[in-house]
Amino acid sequence: MAQASPTSTNGREATMDAAPCAPPELMTAEQVAGLLLLPRSTVEAYAGAGCCPSIKIGKHRRFVRSDVVSVIDGLRHPPARALRRTG
Repeated sequence: MAQASPTSTNGREATMDAAPCAPPELMTAEQVAGLLLLPRSTVEAYAGAGCCPSIKIGKHRRFVRSDVVSVIDGLRHPPARALRRTG
């Protein structure tokens, strides 16, 4: 018995071995604000100042979840500062 090949709604054959390339998880300022428990305006101000990396898509600002997590990790584990000698 022959097995039917999968087709998409437009009639073309779908390829089973080609996995779709998943884009990074994009978040809105509202979603980042919820994650950080901050007002949306604060998140937008941080993004505008370059403190929190974001991308602009037209007039919309989006945040890549892994970038937001990296910022949080950086705040939790700040780089060690060199000790200054006095005297």
